[in-house]
Order: sequence, then structure tokens, then C-alpha cells
Amino acid sequence: MDASVWVGAAFGLVGTGVGGGLSIWSSAIAQRQQAVRAREERQQVLASTAVEAALAELLEVQRDARRAGPLDEARQLLLHERVLHVQVLMQRVPDAALRSRVRENTLLMPLSPPEDTRTSQERRVDIMLLCADAIACLGAYLRAEPPPPPVERLQTLRRLWPFDGIAPEESVFMYEADS
Repeated sequence: MDASVWVGAAFGLVGTGVGGGLSIWSSAIAQRQQAVRAREERQQVLASTAVEAALAELLEVQRDARRAGPLDEARQLLLHERVLHVQVLMQRVPDAALRSRVRENTLLMPLSPPEDTRTSQERRVDIMLLCADAIACLGAYLRAEPPPPPVERLQTLRRLWPFDGIAPEESVFMYEADS
């Protein structure tokens, strides 16, 4: 055999090896991308499920706030538990701004600032307003829309508190009172 046959065979083997290596490499890259996409889809499903459950809790809080009469101890305890449940559910939501806004709204629901002069009716209306804002934000998240701007009454309600804003997620501790 002459040299051209050997050179052709060598180039054929090298080409086959390079082609096979590139094929394996591209398959590995495609598999990684599919795994990342599948993980992101799972996280999105978990977040959507958590948002829907939080919406259900907030609707229950709003429904309970609409009932006539002052917040008695049993209803106040139920409100605290629902707020805690929403706080836990919101940890699955990847949108930090949404988490923060809903967290602030829910934390303001069961609490009264020092020297609060609002009547029980005004507090109930404020709870419904805080719920409505959180529900609107969660609904916008599910529709992939920007959150609505907060209404002026929410800004007024936040100014009742003696501190500027609410501390970041890392420094807020929820606790249950001893019964």
C-alpha cells in the first residue's frame, strides 16, 4: 500500500474519533441543560403551588375580617396561625420583592403599633386592605405581571409604626405566645 492510503485511513480514524467525541460532548451538554430546565420547572411549579395556597389563606383571613364583631382571642389566634402559614409558604417564591411585600403586609395584620388609636372596625378594614394588596401582588405574580403600586392607605398604615420599614427576612423572628 502506498502512503496516501495510510494517510487517508489515519485521517478517517481521527475524523471519526473527533466526531464521536464532539457527539458525546454535545449530548452531555444537552443533558445538563435539560436537567437545569427540569429543575427550574419544578421550582416554578412549587412556587405557583405555594402562591395559590397563600392566596387561599389570605382569602380566609379577609373573609374572617369581614365578619361583624371585634377580634376575639380565638379569631386573633387563628389570624396569627394563618399569617405564619403564609410566611412559610412564601419561602418557596423566588421573587424577593414579592416575598418582602407580602411578608410586610402579613406581619402588619395581627399587630397593633404602640399607642394605636384605631377602632376595632378600622383595624378590620386595615386587615382587609393588607389582604387585598397581598392578594393583588400574588395574582400579578401568577399572571407574570408587575405588582400593582401600593395604595396610599397602606403607606399611611406603615407610617403608624415607630420604625422605618420592617426588618429584612433574616432578622425577623415569629414566635408563639405561651398559652
